[in-house]
Amino acid sequence: MGIITRLFLLIYALATATVVILAAGVCLHVIPNLFWQEQLKYIIGQPETLIILAIMLFFSFYFIGAAFSSNKKPIKTADEIVLKQGEPGQVKVAIEAIKRLTERAALTVTGVREAEVKVKTQEGDSPISIKMTIVLGQGYTAPVVSEMVIKTIDKAIFTALQISNVPIDISVKDITNAVVERKQRVV
Repeated sequence: MGIITRLFLLIYALATATVVILAAGVCLHVIPNLFWQEQLKYIIGQPETLIILAIMLFFSFYFIGAAFSSNKKPIKTADEIVLKQGEPGQVKVAIEAIKRLTERAALTVTGVREAEVKVKTQEGDSPISIKMTIVLGQGYTAPVVSEMVIKTIDKAIFTALQISNVPIDISVKDITNAVVERKQRVV
């Protein structure tokens, strides 16, 4: 429930509580009959009374709708997925970490010059899905390189996160003949 709805609900609850307290005062004869009957005749005779009743009726239906509506949006936890949940606690992994792992794995495949990754959380067998855009080197076949990228990513994700069968969608953004300079590792 949003903050605006909560504010309207507070005002509505206070107005209803005031009416209930006044009705209890009348029933317990704390408020004299002559006084409340005169006030009631005055209130009923005012045109604003009908407007206030219409507003209260509108908010009644609004709050009934809010009470029976379902929030089907998945609960998102600060760009993380829960890998394991048990008695001692939870194991969470940041989406950004999965993205970097996937990009590094894709760049190890021969023929991939660049890789851009989007990781989405989802319900079902796999908690994530991956959309990847690659730049393919000239002279390499897209289906063969894509298959190798998928196998490499599957292996890297399973090794690091113990998640298998992650849906991976690969798009080739460009085919280039530029040579990518890779830094030499110093051992």
